[in-house]
Amino acid sequence: MSASQHPARVRAAVKVGPERTEIREFPWPTLGPAEGVLRVEASGVGGAEPEVYRSDRWQQIIMGHQVVGSIAAAGDLARTLWKVEPGEHVVLQEYLPCKACAWCLSGEYRFCPSSDFFGDRPNRFGLMSSEVPPHLVGGFAEYLHLPWNTVIHRIPQDLPAALATLAIPLGNGVQWATLDVNAGPGKNVLIIGPGQQGLGAVIASRDAGASKVMLAGLTRDLPRLELSLEFGADHFINVETEDLVGRVKELTGGGGLDVVVDTTGDPGGKNLEQYLKVVNQGAWLWVNCVEGAVPVREIKKKYLTVRSGRVRTWQAVERALRIITSRRFPLEKMATHTFGLSEVDRAIKATGGREVAGAVHVVVDPWR
Repeated sequence: MSASQHPARVRAAVKVGPERTEIREFPWPTLGPAEGVLRVEASGVGGAEPEVYRSDRWQQIIMGHQVVGSIAAAGDLARTLWKVEPGEHVVLQEYLPCKACAWCLSGEYRFCPSSDFFGDRPNRFGLMSSEVPPHLVGGFAEYLHLPWNTVIHRIPQDLPAALATLAIPLGNGVQWATLDVNAGPGKNVLIIGPGQQGLGAVIASRDAGASKVMLAGLTRDLPRLELSLEFGADHFINVETEDLVGRVKELTGGGGLDVVVDTTGDPGGKNLEQYLKVVNQGAWLWVNCVEGAVPVREIKKKYLTVRSGRVRTWQAVERALRIITSRRFPLEKMATHTFGLSEVDRAIKATGGREVAGAVHVVVDPWR
């Protein structure tokens, strides 16, 4: 896109306070040789974004980090670094790593201190201030500035943008279930929480060849639990009407669990307390109970491997894209709702289970 073709001003949805968004205009960014601009075609609303939206920590930001679009402009050096040309369709990862620390040099960009979510001001799309140039630093906008260290995945040019946004939540599922805790052939797998990440873990476990895949959730989650059967779950468990421990024993024929992936916050470690009763010796656990503690006695007794995680690797997103493009699963049923730029407030709230019924994966289309 030449200077005469690009717009002088770009619209974006800016979070100006807790659960408050305004549409603002920003100038087209001035680009260096290693920078570019993405024309945003769709940006998925991540499972953690309702929490960010409620928080008073994050102000004057353009949210949105599950970003899909086409390269609108790129400097000569950027084309060489990214191996893309204007017009090509890509998926972005949100973190903008330094590419010089020990983590980056080992390929683990997600652990780079400069883009760490738990840092003071993480260098990642959807969390940076829009008040300073280049301004366009989040996916809920018409265009997005691409710095030199953008993490880019090329995608088929005919892949629908809404489906392509699933590469990030499905990539999390691939990472957590298969790369982190080895869900695969011969394994009985329990996934807790039927949100985007939980359904992604179901799909990843089935794709990896797990023997039995079970998904646990609440009564309010029934539509998602039922949908999981189309994504490869063998059974779902409503923990409000069924005993989790008893049901797992029944479904596994007493065989127990080899892999557990808990995608919920698990306040107080109540989930952990339950599934520890039915895990096998040598089981792998992906835990998320930030307020609880894993008993070391049980780890030693059953020789458990306990992990948690941070988002996903490059490899996980590439595997997710392979799953998406295989069309093995009816993933269009997961991308349930699309909203325009002026509806970002509603899109985020829908992802958090408010105002809109039946939302699973919500997409913002800035051109809608």
